[in-house]
Amino acid sequence: MNENALKNRRILIKNMENGKIIADTKIVRFDSLANAAYISADSLAERKYYSISAFVFAKECLYEFFGTIRGVLVGNEIEVSLGKSKEKEDRAKTRYPVTMGGNIVGVYIEDRLIKLRKAMHIQTINMSANGILMQADSGCFQIGDRFYLNLKVEEGRIELSCQIVRIQNSDMLTEEYGCRIKELSIERT
Repeated sequence: MNENALKNRRILIKNMENGKIIADTKIVRFDSLANAAYISADSLAERKYYSISAFVFAKECLYEFFGTIRGVLVGNEIEVSLGKSKEKEDRAKTRYPVTMGGNIVGVYIEDRLIKLRKAMHIQTINMSANGILMQADSGCFQIGDRFYLNLKVEEGRIELSCQIVRIQNSDMLTEEYGCRIKELSIERT
C-alpha cells in the first residue's frame, strides 16, 4: 500500500475495548514504511493509547485494519499504527456506523440485472468489511434477493452488488435489511 491509495481517504476508527467509534475523519498522510496513517489531532477527543480497528474507504476497495493509537502528538497529527489488514474477506464481526444515502438502481432476476425505471432510496445504518445494514421501505425484499446499489461518497460513488441475508426491525413503513456484499467497486467523479 502506498500514500496515494490512502491519503485523503475516509477512516472510521473504533476502540476495540468498548466498541465505540473514536474518530470519523480523513487520513492526512500515510507512511508505508511504518504502516501508519496520520490523522488531524482534532479528530480525537482524548489523546491516549487505544487498541483499534479501522475501516478505510480506499480508492478501489474497503479495508479493515487492526492496530493501535499511542496518543502521541506529532505536529498537529496523531499516528494510527494500522497493523494487519483485510480486504473484504470473510465475515468481519466489527461493524462501523456509517450513515449514507443510496439508491438501488437494479435487481437481479435469475442472475440477470434488471435496471429500475425509478431508483429506490435507502439509508445505510452500518457497514463491515463484507456487509451492510440498510433501511428501506417495508416489504421491498425477501431473504435471498439480490440487487445493485449506489452509495454517494465525497470522491464519487461506491457501487455494490448485494444479497439480502436477514430482515429485522420491521414496522408498517420500514425494515432493516442485512446484506452480504457480493461485489464492490468505487467510481471516482
